[in-house]
Formats: sequence, structure tokens, C-alpha cells
Amino acid sequence: MEIDEKIKSLEECEKCRDVQIKKFSPLKDLIDFEILDGEYMRCECGKRPLDIVMSHILKIMIEEGIVPEKATLRRNSPVPLSGFYYSSLNPQFIGEKALILLHPDFTKDAASRLIEEVPEVKCVLKGSPQSTVGQLDKDSQISHFEILEGDDTQINVMRTLIREKIVLVKRQSRHHIEVAMTTEDKLVRLHNFLNNNGIKNGTAIDGMCGLGALGIYLLKFGFEKVIFNDINPEMIEALKNNLEINGISDGYEIFNEAFEDLEFGDADLCVIDAFPGVDVEKIVKKAEKMAENVIVI
Repeated sequence: MEIDEKIKSLEECEKCRDVQIKKFSPLKDLIDFEILDGEYMRCECGKRPLDIVMSHILKIMIEEGIVPEKATLRRNSPVPLSGFYYSSLNPQFIGEKALILLHPDFTKDAASRLIEEVPEVKCVLKGSPQSTVGQLDKDSQISHFEILEGDDTQINVMRTLIREKIVLVKRQSRHHIEVAMTTEDKLVRLHNFLNNNGIKNGTAIDGMCGLGALGIYLLKFGFEKVIFNDINPEMIEALKNNLEINGISDGYEIFNEAFEDLEFGDADLCVIDAFPGVDVEKIVKKAEKMAENVIVI
């Protein structure tokens, strides 16, 4: 399916009927578990309200003993991650194979039930949303969420101020959780920095490039060359895929090094997008030696 068609498919139809479940009330007091199955409140277009889908998921977690009998949607639900994100739409009606679920206490049995009984679930991951997935620095091991069942491929689509969409494909078990809206905000900050400082082209370093959004944007913005670098070899493989998906075949080099070991000089711009909570003081000092302009996103 083309990206524009996929975006269109996120919209509900005229017959979709919403329902709001009391988030802090025990689910068992609100819905009869006997009738809460994969067809409960399904519209003829194939979608169900998000609250109903999450209630179905929580029901199975209760029955599998993962959460208490008095579990509520607010306190006990897993993290639902869309298999396809588009920043301007936050779907309240969910179609088949649309959600990737994350919870630290998921079991194999629960994962099998979720995939088989909840049509909207495409993948079940075991892990904590507070964990750092990927590689923090050169002294850290690469960490993953555990895939219990399903396909963890996720597509993020970002709008930009240059009126081109950037598409990122990732493996949610291996790559840091960042929704399209967050990445889109970073692209806006980068765009404003370029405009405010009169930077229109040149050579740029995307020092901790991850999936490549910032460097891809710089190439589309007008930079003649971008140096992509990331310490995690799994990110480098994802980057190569995303460059191809976004129609970029030249104008870049790729390095797989810790940023402090990267040797490059005379760049016009260096972009630093570190993991949340990382002290970037030394990183910025290194960046200032390599580039005339430095921005920490």
C-alpha cells in the first residue's frame, strides 16, 4: 500500500461509533468479559474504538494473571505503539494488525492469545518502556526488547516545513521508542536553526544519526553532503534502508563509530541527537572542533 493510501486508511468511516471507557474504574465492572471478543463493537469498515481494543487486551492480561483482577485501563494497560504512525492523525478507531504492545510482564502464553484473539495486535514485546533500547555509548551493550509474537516493523511518517514527507522504517524491539510527532518537532527545530543562522547548504555531520531522519532532512533541504554516524551497527543497517526508501542514493558517507572517535573536520554543521538524559557537554566540545555550527536537538 502506498504511503498516502495508508494515511487515508487511518481515518474512521461515517459509521464508526466511539465509546469511552472509564479509565480509573476496574474493567470487570464496566464490560461483560463473556461478550468481549474480537468482534465486539466492530464497525462494518473493520475498525473498533481504541478503548474497546485496549479493554480486550487488558481482559486477556487479567485472565493470564499478568495484572490484578481489579485492573484498570489507566493503571494496568500495556504501552500501545502504532505499527504505522502519521503525525497529524491519532486514530481512535483501530484496524487489523495495527498495534505493537509493550509490557515488562508479558508471557509467551499471553502473547499467543493476544495475537490470536485480538485482531488489532500485530506484535507483542516484553520489556519496560523506561529501558534504553539500542546502544547508549561505546561502553554499553546493545539492548533489545524481547519479541514474544508477531512482526515488530514500524513505519513513521513525518511532515516537514519543506513540504516533503520523510519515511522511517524501524524495528521496535531494537530501536528507541520515538513517535513521529517527536521526530517532527526535532525537524522543525533543525529547520528554524538553519534559517535563523542563514545556513542553506554545505557539509553536515549527523553525529548520532539513528534511523537517519535529521540527516535525510538536511539532504532534502539542500546540503551537498551529509556524514551519517552511529555507534550501533543495527542502526546503520536501518539507516541504509531508510535512505533508499526516501529516494537518496548519493551525497552521503556512513560511519559506524562512537562519536568521540569520529574524525572529520571543516564541516558547516554538526547535529547532535543523543539519547534522553545523556550528558552532551563533551560531545558538544568535540562537535565544535569539527564544524562551524553545532546544534543539539
